[in-house]
Amino acid sequence: MTLIGGLDQVGRVVKQPPFWAAFAGILVLSGGEKGRRAAVRASACYGATAAVANLALKPAIHRRRPRGAGPGPFGPLTSSMPSGHAASDTAFAVAAWREMPSLCWPMVLLTTASHWSLVRARSHYLSDVLVGDALGVAIAVWSLRLWPTPASSQDEPEDDDSVRAGSV
Repeated sequence: MTLIGGLDQVGRVVKQPPFWAAFAGILVLSGGEKGRRAAVRASACYGATAAVANLALKPAIHRRRPRGAGPGPFGPLTSSMPSGHAASDTAFAVAAWREMPSLCWPMVLLTTASHWSLVRARSHYLSDVLVGDALGVAIAVWSLRLWPTPASSQDEPEDDDSVRAGSV
């Protein structure tokens, strides 16, 4: 099997929502407290991103898909821009990685395979995937502002006399 064939096979599986639900389940069952937090944040970001991409942006942008997109004579019924799969996958990956930094490389590899598959299967233009990525990152980062991770809340200096005395 070639590298391209392997990416295609992995990407076809990884771009599907049940894969990410199973991944969240594995995090809950085997990741301890960090895994549970990662699964909850990642799943919430996945759902929020899917809603924004598919219910708000796709109808507003309404871009045609590449020629030959999708199975059957009619292909997918939704707009091409942004890629909802890419947006949701990226939101899940970034959110999970922020809770569990050890997930960085697995998340990069999985989302790369998914996004490769979306473009290679002619479901999306590369720009659709990149805009989806930007949306996914934005929503995952936004979630950190609304709901800081324990690590990010510890990075901020405490508001007490010792901090003020040290800054004088």
